[in-house]
Amino acid sequence: MMSLMLILVASVFVQAGDQPQNMLIQNSKQLTFDGVRAGEGYFSADGKTLVFQSERDSKNPFYQIFTLNLATGDTRLVSNGTGKTTCSWIHPNGHQIMYSSTHLDPNFKAKVQEELKTRNSPEKKGYSWSYDETFDIFSKDIQTGVTKRLTKEMGYDAEGSYSPDGKWIAFASNRNGYNRRLSDEDQKIFDKDPSYMMDIFIMKADGTEVKQLTDVKGYDGGPFFSADGKHITWRRFTPLGSSAEIYTMNLDGSDQKAITSMKVMSWAPFYYPSGDYIVFTSNKLGFQNFELFIVDSQGKHDPVQVSLLQDFDGLPVFSPDGKKISWTHRNQKGESQIMLADWDDTLARKLLSLPSQIHLSLLNKTSNPAGQSHSEFSTDNLKKWVTYLASEELQGRKTGSYQESTYTNIIAEYFSQLKLVPSLNSEFQQPFQFISKVSLGEKNILNIQGKDNLPVLIGSSNELTVEKDFIPLSFSGQGHFSEGDLVFAGYGIKAPALNDQPEYDSFKGLDVKDKWILAFRDIPENIPDSRRIHLNMYSRIQHKAMATKNLGAKGLLIVSGPNSQFQKKLPQLKFDGGIAEGSLPVLFITDELGEKLVATTGRTLKKWQDSLDLGGVQNTPVSNIKVSADIVLKNVKSTGHNVLATFKAPFVTSKTATIVIGAHGDHLGLGDVHSSLGKQDELSKVHYGADDNASGVAALMELARYYSEIKTRNPKSIKNNLVFAVWSGEELGLLGSTHFIKSDEAKKMNIKAYLNMDMIGRYRDHLLIQAVGSADQWKSIVEKLATTTDLSLATQEDPYLPTDSMAFYMAGIPTISLFTGAHSEYHSPRDIVALINFEGLLKSTLVMRDMIQEVQNRNLTYRKVESSKTQLEGRSFRLYLGTIPDYSQESIKGVKITGTSKESPAEKAGIKPDDIIIELAGQKVENIYDYVYCLQTIQAGKPVIMKVLRQSKVVELPITPALKQ
Repeated sequence: MMSLMLILVASVFVQAGDQPQNMLIQNSKQLTFDGVRAGEGYFSADGKTLVFQSERDSKNPFYQIFTLNLATGDTRLVSNGTGKTTCSWIHPNGHQIMYSSTHLDPNFKAKVQEELKTRNSPEKKGYSWSYDETFDIFSKDIQTGVTKRLTKEMGYDAEGSYSPDGKWIAFASNRNGYNRRLSDEDQKIFDKDPSYMMDIFIMKADGTEVKQLTDVKGYDGGPFFSADGKHITWRRFTPLGSSAEIYTMNLDGSDQKAITSMKVMSWAPFYYPSGDYIVFTSNKLGFQNFELFIVDSQGKHDPVQVSLLQDFDGLPVFSPDGKKISWTHRNQKGESQIMLADWDDTLARKLLSLPSQIHLSLLNKTSNPAGQSHSEFSTDNLKKWVTYLASEELQGRKTGSYQESTYTNIIAEYFSQLKLVPSLNSEFQQPFQFISKVSLGEKNILNIQGKDNLPVLIGSSNELTVEKDFIPLSFSGQGHFSEGDLVFAGYGIKAPALNDQPEYDSFKGLDVKDKWILAFRDIPENIPDSRRIHLNMYSRIQHKAMATKNLGAKGLLIVSGPNSQFQKKLPQLKFDGGIAEGSLPVLFITDELGEKLVATTGRTLKKWQDSLDLGGVQNTPVSNIKVSADIVLKNVKSTGHNVLATFKAPFVTSKTATIVIGAHGDHLGLGDVHSSLGKQDELSKVHYGADDNASGVAALMELARYYSEIKTRNPKSIKNNLVFAVWSGEELGLLGSTHFIKSDEAKKMNIKAYLNMDMIGRYRDHLLIQAVGSADQWKSIVEKLATTTDLSLATQEDPYLPTDSMAFYMAGIPTISLFTGAHSEYHSPRDIVALINFEGLLKSTLVMRDMIQEVQNRNLTYRKVESSKTQLEGRSFRLYLGTIPDYSQESIKGVKITGTSKESPAEKAGIKPDDIIIELAGQKVENIYDYVYCLQTIQAGKPVIMKVLRQSKVVELPITPALKQ
């Protein structure tokens, strides 16, 4: 995954890990993904199907009823799409599904409009359930499609469940609030709270022989049968709803008793299949923090907490075999989805002091099959590829290196052996050029002029030796830079006030126009952490150069200083990923030379740095010293290579769409690029990149092998051409994938979707599926895949990612990217083969295989979405414009834009792809560093002028920066 330092759209990695929880629940995963809310999932008697409610229709904001096939992941709509629906249950025979609905309500359309208006209002209301009096219970025959109405009373009839033999339905109803004459006090309460008259009823499965089982003031609801059909558990609220307890009773309503006495909100009870304990929900730990608990069905043991998760967790149910538990999780935004996990009955019994012997006859039904076979895929093959790519031999797979030629040739040969065809003309490899190195030109001069006794004078030429006394930096301006006075400006930092941090200005009180600046590297040493964090954002030499340039200075000299944590010797000249050189000369000088330059002030570098390191700002001209320079640098270009192979659909036509599956093969070499995050003693060591991204390439190779052999198994299952791509230059800024997507060959491919794998070798808690906001259909696809994998899947909306998928997304192509999370070994020599989870990598590969199959069977609708705003223009910036730089640009003065995020300030300002930003808020922008600096100086909500070069013409665009969320 490309450098977080290089690319300014760097992703804030969200480590999607489970919260700590009781060991009763293991291997939890999200089961539903589509729609804003889903919940109340209940298993069929054979454990193969889940029926649940979900909001998935933009025209109807209320729940509808769906079934989820736990073997295939297929989801089907059960209800008719209108009305509010809730509380579904599958008949034990598997042929009927019961649920409650208001679809016969003549006023339903008006309620829809009112609900949509409420949800679109900026003033959000808290979650509350609707006890709509038009709710009735219906039964639908899933074979014939015939729906039968089972209740007709005025009032809320819902929360129904079938008895194990299918003969009875227990349900909740407040019908007595409508068909009884209430006292004035009861009527007043009921008008305010319709649940006040809620009671438990039972009726035959055909709706006849209705019998009331409870008759107390306050809410009685959510009845469920025990597995033997002899008992019912439910929740009972106090009359005014301040608390609730869990109750049980016999089928005829006798022996009603509370089995909890927690004096909080305890509800949604459900029997374990053996019948001797019950799981339920309670907010014992806090008003908003509902958690899962268990209690024995006699109420003899104190309840035991099951979950320890954030936000709301409730409505728990067990699978018929007792091996799984499912529940509804709702976050602070009000979004809810259904979860599934393994259940430890043995531990539960121990915690509740229940006997270990259970009714095994109740547990002989099978639950969810373990997903599809993956015998065609090999963990050994994955291990061989990762071991090869992350070997000492390949020296970190640096773009354009000899080692890149080695592994790309082998991959191309492998594609040939699989009888895949080259994707581009007759060659598997696609070369592209990039700037890989910068070197000194023939004449680099730093000239110091002063009084006769100035000790820096060397001979009559007053010139110093390049690479001994000084060295220009790769982003320095080039040419002759005329003489100017020298000014000492401390650390050369210009940082605005931010939150509780005051301004820091090394140039305050200094006249630096037409002068050369001498400044220390980095930031003051002995300052508080909060101050250090603030100044770090403005401490890069590129930022210091921008500050001095904007003040009209002629040039910048940088010195480490005796207190610096950096090595005191001159740095090597190396290409640091900058896109274009600036106009300001920037040179690094030795401490020895710096000492001589400040000698005329009567102080030493040590004294200057000691005073500055306490956090103060001191600066002064350096008496009678003049500086001039000549700088000549040479950019060296290298060639990187993508490798692309195509599996052609058996029945291909000119209109056949293409799916591109990709992973980047390049990494950081010996860490001799700016993006290494290795420790000081790890620099110049092999950065193996086992996870980043040998893991993704290994998965790609296995997928290519699988599809190359599919002709002998099921050729008709392939409906699209499949391109398998190994990219290069990802770590330098998506160079290879960007080069491909701009090529004429790519434009002819009719690319339907791009599927990316970047760092999928360290599965721990979740496989993160990123960029699901790039197409309308991704969430429903993920939902289907979640049931057929053992992995826990999580999703991320934002498609603006620091990986190759973004190149495709900016070209208008739906994208997805698989990622198992960041880690402390990222971009260091510690990312090694021994840390790869190969079983997790295998299962992640299977998820991608299933994703490919799903994409072939669907039409995808591209969506341009608004970014999360945490990923654009860098993580440390509070401001957000929404510009997406084109990192493949070379030798362009300014910042070329490849696109903008939806509804961003940049889009609203009218910035277009291929615009080149040359000025922002009156400050010139010559490269990406200038642009970064400008972003740190403008204010949210205050319009500024951005000048762009559009087709050789300067266009002025007013733009209003926004604060990040």
